[in-house]
Amino acid sequence: MLRLQLFNKDGQCGREELVNAIGVISKDITFDKWTPAIPLGTRQLAAIVGRDVVNELDGLYRGDTPPMGDEERAVLLAQQAVAMFTWLKILAPLDAQHGNAGRGKTLGENQHGMTALQEWEDKESIRAMAYEATDALIEVLDTNEWPWWTSSVKCRQRAGLLLPSKEVFDEYYMIGSHRLFLTLLPMIAEVQAGDIAPIVTAAHMTQLLSGDGLEDDVRLRLLDLARRPLALLTMKKAVERLPVEVLPEGIVQVQQQATVKQKLRAEKSAREAVAAALGADAERYLQLLQDAVSALDSDEGEADYYLSGPTVQSKGITY
Repeated sequence: MLRLQLFNKDGQCGREELVNAIGVISKDITFDKWTPAIPLGTRQLAAIVGRDVVNELDGLYRGDTPPMGDEERAVLLAQQAVAMFTWLKILAPLDAQHGNAGRGKTLGENQHGMTALQEWEDKESIRAMAYEATDALIEVLDTNEWPWWTSSVKCRQRAGLLLPSKEVFDEYYMIGSHRLFLTLLPMIAEVQAGDIAPIVTAAHMTQLLSGDGLEDDVRLRLLDLARRPLALLTMKKAVERLPVEVLPEGIVQVQQQATVKQKLRAEKSAREAVAAALGADAERYLQLLQDAVSALDSDEGEADYYLSGPTVQSKGITY
C-alpha cells in the first residue's frame, strides 16, 4: 500500500483532512482518487522546504501525542500546502471523463463550462493559495527556531550569506515571501561569490561576516553597500530564470487584462525590461561599493607623500 505523509495516518481521516485543508471543496470527495497524487504534492512542498523538514513534520503528525500550539499549526499548514499542490495536479483529470472512446467532458442540462481564461484564473488562484500556505509554514518555522529546522539543509544554506534572512532581504528589495527567499538562496550565494566578493576582497568579507576587525559604523556602512547590489542582482537572476508563477504577484510582473497568450507575452516583455533595470541599478551600487572598499584600503595603509620627479623617456616626459 502506498504510504502517504501528512495524511490519513489512521486510514480513516484522509477525506476529512483534505476537506479541512482546502475548505472550498465538496465534502463528498472520494479520498482514494487523491491517493496516487498526494505524494507528488508532498514532493513539491519538499522541494521548497527540504525533504528532511517534511519528514520531521510527518513525524509530529504521526506521533503518539498530537502536536499542540505552533507545532500543530505547522502540520496543518503543511497539509494545506500539500493538498493545494495535489489539487492542481488532479484538476484536469477530474474535469474530464476518460473512457474507451477517449477523453471527453459532459455537462448537465443546466450546467455551463468555464472559459479558458476562467480555468486559467482558477488554477492560478489555487497555486497562489498553495504558495501562501507554504510561506506561512516557513514563517512559523523561522519564528520557533526548532532545532530540526535550524539544522535543516535549507537553513544551513544561509550560512555565510550577507543576506541571511527574508527580513534582511526585504530591507533592500521587498519580496515579502519566506518561500521565495528559500528559492533565492542558491542565487544569493552565486551573486555573492561572483560579483560581491571580488570587490570586497576575502579579508573584508571575513570581517563583514564575523564582525571582527572593523569599527561598527564602518562595518554597517560596508554591509549596506554590499547588500544592495547583492539583492538587486539576485532579483535580476530570479526574473530571468524562475517561472513567472513562482514569483509572488506584484514583485516584478505587469498585470494586464487580456487573453492568456497575450498576457504571457506581456509578462515576458515586462520581465526583460525589469531585469535590465535591475542590472543597471546594481551596476551603480557596485561602483559605490568599489569606491568604499578602495577608500577603506587607502585609510588602512600609511600615507605616502612622496611625489616622484619627471622621468625622461625617448618620446617625452612622464611622471
